[in-house]
Amino acid sequence: MNTQTPQNFDEGMLDVGDGHSIYWRAQGPRDMPVMLVVHGGPGGAMNVKWAEVLEQDKWRIVFFDQRGCGKSTPFGKLEHNGIDALVGDIEKLRAALNIEQWAIFGGSWGTTLGLAYGVAHPERCLGFLLRGVFLARSEDIDWFLWDVRRVFPDAHRAFLDAIEAACGKRPTNARDILQLTEAPLARFDEAGTRLARAWTLYETTLSVVNKPEKQPAEEEKRPSAEANAAAISMALLERHYMANELPPMPLLSLVARVAHLPCRIVHGRFDMVCPADQAFALAASWPGAELSVVDASGHWTFEPGNLAALRAGAAALANAVAQTV
Repeated sequence: MNTQTPQNFDEGMLDVGDGHSIYWRAQGPRDMPVMLVVHGGPGGAMNVKWAEVLEQDKWRIVFFDQRGCGKSTPFGKLEHNGIDALVGDIEKLRAALNIEQWAIFGGSWGTTLGLAYGVAHPERCLGFLLRGVFLARSEDIDWFLWDVRRVFPDAHRAFLDAIEAACGKRPTNARDILQLTEAPLARFDEAGTRLARAWTLYETTLSVVNKPEKQPAEEEKRPSAEANAAAISMALLERHYMANELPPMPLLSLVARVAHLPCRIVHGRFDMVCPADQAFALAASWPGAELSVVDASGHWTFEPGNLAALRAGAAALANAVAQTV
């Protein structure tokens, strides 16, 4: 493990085996409890702005990029890239950083992976802060890829148009989408990049209810190498996981393993990526969990209502953890 120690944070690359190395970053007071931030996607990347949501003076915050995305290497590699491997990576990172226990903050796919880690290693967890719950059931995937067309027919039609342009065939159901996008996304060529950007635009369109008042300038809207890479990793890995690498057992059936720990759940009422029934189902399986459903908010972390609820949840979790450590 290579470690650098800049003025305000530590960072490094951790060799986790199978030809993969993951990037990590740790910041904040060293004498505070640790919060691990588990990013979404699959195929997203860490965002240091999340620290601003997490009562950062009360936590030592650890970020990392999952296999195949962000600053982790190799980029876009699907081999040895599954949920069991990612759970193992988190535990290897904990041991490498000499952390006894940590709390878990996850959003969207980050809730899936965070819960999968928690039920595998409950003794290493202090508690959970979960935003935009994704239970990774077949009906949850069907909603995102197909059923949401009843709310966003225009965005869904444009998504199907992009798939048809990339492979010459139009999907007729969610399974078709996963099958038809596999080859073009794996090519990393111009056509595959266009499809990846269409996939990412589709998800972004579904994510936000309250759009920011300031719109990006025209030059910021243009494709760039960085934006293309982010789109490719998101689309490539989301498709891969939805088709091949979801949790082998339903997460709700395993929640009892962590139900003794504090949990704060934040979910936008109008989340079109991960409908709110998933958050209600998780809360019903976790008697001590506190669910905050945010009206007039969607899936995006930084919508005002979600931000307020997350800040309150992080503060409450910090207080709960302080009473136990």
